[in-house]
Parts: sequence; structure tokens; C-alpha cells
Amino acid sequence: MRRAPLAKQAFSTSDFFMKRAFAFLSSRSHYILTGGSDRASLPSEPIRGISFSMSKNKRAANIISAYIDLMRMRILVLVMVSCALGYILSYHDNFHIARFVWTLIGTGLLSGGSCALNCYLERDFDALMPRTSERPIPAGIISPRKALAFGIVLLVAGSLLLLQCNILTASLGLTAPLVYLALYTPAKRLTWLNTSIGAIPGALPPLIGWASARNEVTLGAWILFAMLFLWQHTHFFPIAWLYKDDYQKGGFKMLPVLELDGRKTFLLTVLSAVALLPVSMLLCGIGLTGTAYCVGAAVSGLVLIAAGFKLAQQPSRQAARNVLLLSVIYLPIITLAVILDRYGSGVGHNLLSWLETVWRWT
Repeated sequence: MRRAPLAKQAFSTSDFFMKRAFAFLSSRSHYILTGGSDRASLPSEPIRGISFSMSKNKRAANIISAYIDLMRMRILVLVMVSCALGYILSYHDNFHIARFVWTLIGTGLLSGGSCALNCYLERDFDALMPRTSERPIPAGIISPRKALAFGIVLLVAGSLLLLQCNILTASLGLTAPLVYLALYTPAKRLTWLNTSIGAIPGALPPLIGWASARNEVTLGAWILFAMLFLWQHTHFFPIAWLYKDDYQKGGFKMLPVLELDGRKTFLLTVLSAVALLPVSMLLCGIGLTGTAYCVGAAVSGLVLIAAGFKLAQQPSRQAARNVLLLSVIYLPIITLAVILDRYGSGVGHNLLSWLETVWRWT
């Protein structure tokens, strides 16, 4: 008589769990078959967990993006392009791909570290300017202490990578952030000549690439240095004119802030573009480059001069943006021209051989 209630209780318990399991499996199969349209049938706890995980991943992505912003990626890319230009133009025998990659990464890390530390030093001034108020530090995404540590780590890592190439490369690499942070950053609040001071570290990347490939700095490297020095004036003066109100709010002594009509700014933009053309032709004169570079540098230089003259004659924001855009694409154009001079004949020969092979088989 006692066993019947126990059996009945066990049967009821097992029946209860079977019904619950069947209900769960039914809801799950319905969810799968309908493509997830009936979300009400699913337990709410996994959804909350997924939502929390997604929000956590989004926060992490935002923080990573903020650290990337500290490195000023547009500047970093131009720095690496000019460094590659120096390396490709200088090497003679075998192209050491590993050294080339380490040079570019090391130079990029030094550039990113310099920009991060510059953001740290100018964080209070950036908060005053609409153009920079949303940068990671004034926006409160990254603390000043973390930005400082991040910049130092990048500088150390970049220096160690360049040291693997040779001491000259590492020395030139460290000179760039030293001049940038110790001279250019404070000079922006003292004199409009800060543009020329800042052009010095900006012109060093080709020398870094050259030194890495040859372990010396020769005439060709100094021509590249002069080109980059002049190019930065053509590139930056339109930027300073476009954002002169922001610079004035931040207390920076840019040339467009100190003059009313912008005549000196436009004149220096044109003069630097005009001077850039014959200096760039010197590489042809000493036999370092071929036809592709001479044509590319001449055409892009003349177009840049024409855009500068148009800005000076008919000042407008669109004209300033045109000069800025043309100056940005100038470096990739002459770099590609140098690559064509170095590899163009080989690529053409290989292409003809391949076409000949295909023709024979067909």
C-alpha cells in the first residue's frame, strides 16, 4: 500500500519534467523554423546576456577607436608613405623586405606616439576649439594619464624597432618626436613661424627610410628632406586658413590668425609650391629617378601650383580644400612614380613573357 503513492509521486514528477522539456524543445524548434521571429517564446535571460555582451564589445571598440584617434592616422599614413619613398629610392642591391617593414612600422609608431603626446600636452587648448573638442582626451573617453602612457609606449616600441635596422635610423627616428614635442608644440603659441619649425620633423621620415636602407644619408636624402619641408608649407597653410577661427580660440599663433586678409598665407602657399617643383626635379638631375618620376613630379607639381594661384586670386574655402586635397595625393603620386621607375621594366618584361606563354598554349 505504501509503494503505490511513491510510484504515483515519481510518475507525476517525471511527467512534470517531460512536459517542461517538451515545451522548451517546441519553443526552440519554432524559433529556428521561423528564423527567430517569435522571440517571446525564448527565455529572457540569454537575451539580456547577449545584450550585455554586445554593449560591452561596443564600449571596447569605442575605446580602441579612441586610442587610434590619438595616433592621428591621416598624419601617420603620410609619414609612412614618405618613409617608404626614402627607402625605395635609396636601396641598391637586394630589397630587404623585413627591414623595410620594420622601418615603416617603427616610423609609424613614433609618429603615432608623437601625436598622442601632443594631444596630451594640448588637451586644455583642444577643448576650446570646436574642431578638436571631440578628441579622446577633451571628450573624456581617455584620461590624460592613459594617453601619456600610451604615447610613451609607442615611442619606446618604435625606437626599439628602428634600432634593429641601425643606430643612425633610430637616432633620426627619435629626433622627429623630440623636435615635434619640444619645439613645435610650444612654438604654436609663440610665433607664426611654428609652421616652418613643425616642417622639420615632418621632413625627417624620408631620411629615416634612406638611412635604414643604406646606413648613411647622402645627397638624394637631403633633396627628399627639402621636398617634404616645402610640401608641408603648401599643405598646412590652407588648413590654418580654413580653421583660423578655431586656432584663434585655442590661442595658437598661426599666420592666418595674425592677418586679416590672408595675403601672406596665400603668397607663402604659392611660393612653397613653386619652389617644390625645381627641388623635386633635382632627383632627375642626379640620376636617381627615371621618366616616370620626372613626368609624375612635374605634372603633380604644376597642378599644385595652379591650385595655389587660384586660391591666391580667388580665395574661398573650396579653393583651399582643393589645394589641401592635391597636396595630400602629391606624395603617393611621386612614390608610385619611383616604384614604376624601379620595377616598371621588370613588370613589363614579365607581363610580355606571360602573354607570350598564354599565346603559345592557345
